[in-house]
Amino acid sequence: MIHTSYTVGISTGEYKALQYVMVDQKDWIENALKNRARIAADEIQNLYTSYKIAKGEAITAIGSTEIIEAAYSEGVIGIAT
Repeated sequence: MIHTSYTVGISTGEYKALQYVMVDQKDWIENALKNRARIAADEIQNLYTSYKIAKGEAITAIGSTEIIEAAYSEGVIGIAT
């Protein structure tokens, strides 16, 4: 399921430089974003789990998306500014 898509503009020179070092620029950026999101999701899940354990509360959120949403709604994390 796609929630958001991004379009990135690069110059012709940047594009040609990337052609020298990678076969598929789109796949590379997609993998980089997805991996960073995975790392952030793991961190949020760990923070939320520790938070709930420290408070002696049950974790009722099931699945990574629900845990991330709960972490936001309960103030465990916030949007980076």
